[in-house]
Amino acid sequence: MTATADLPGAFASLVASGQVPSIAYAVVADSDVTVDAVGPVAVDSLFEIGSVTKAFTGLLLADLVAGGTVRLADRAGSYLPGGVDSPVTLLQLATHTSGLPRLPPGFWPRALLHPGDPYAGYRESRLLRAARRSLASAVGTAGAAPYSYSNFGYGLLGYLLGRAAGEPYEALVADRLTGPLGLTSTTFGGQPVPGTKRGRPVSPWHLGALSGCGGLRSTATDMASLLVACLEPSSVFGLSFEPRAAIGPAAAIGLGWHHQHGVIWHNGMTGGFSAMVAFSPSGRLGIAALTNAAGQPPSPIERPIMEAVTG
Repeated sequence: MTATADLPGAFASLVASGQVPSIAYAVVADSDVTVDAVGPVAVDSLFEIGSVTKAFTGLLLADLVAGGTVRLADRAGSYLPGGVDSPVTLLQLATHTSGLPRLPPGFWPRALLHPGDPYAGYRESRLLRAARRSLASAVGTAGAAPYSYSNFGYGLLGYLLGRAAGEPYEALVADRLTGPLGLTSTTFGGQPVPGTKRGRPVSPWHLGALSGCGGLRSTATDMASLLVACLEPSSVFGLSFEPRAAIGPAAAIGLGWHHQHGVIWHNGMTGGFSAMVAFSPSGRLGIAALTNAAGQPPSPIERPIMEAVTG
């Protein structure tokens, strides 16, 4: 297995072999924090982190639950303008057990016109139409649906949390999470390093009204701070990490965070970037890596990270 000490070499090999152009990464072992980069980037270079954003959305949900703003059992439709009668709860959105499809109904025709930035221009009005239709069709469903990963569900969850708190989702993330945690470079804006797909340059993605599923950008330095918080969890982090639904014989999901073989993790991929955050509470070890390369999942950075954390 790849040990933590072997990670720099493993990452350097990925860059040297041309599998990825560059990697910025963070390792937190007990109180020791290492942040480094391989290739033409720095530890404070900005990367898209894709679906790692969902872990932040899950933390935001936990924060609002802890503060009494929402409950996990709240019906999601109650937070839409005008309300929608549906049994789907905030918890089901957060655990991918809502039954909502991976992408909103009607998403693909417009996305195919903009393949380099498929979510661009996805407006609140379109999200609301899709949410009303999808949530209403779930009326009468008994209990949670089987686990089925949904960008639509998480984009909707982020929007609904903003509605519940009376503040846009993006501002809420800054006020409740990135600001208090000192993640000064983790943002929904900013210019990332050039992304690539199969070695070719691609444009950054803009998630629009679906920002809650994958719109954040961050740095290795900020990921180190996130890992420190994950390994010394507050009650809010603990609420977010708590397993809520089984998704396989040895896997479960909390509020956004996946559990597998004692490791809590989330990965992400956009059109030109991939990222992963993983940590072992019992091993007191966390690793995060960001790279400006995308392609067929899984990203090549994932295997050495998981082997190091589980080893």
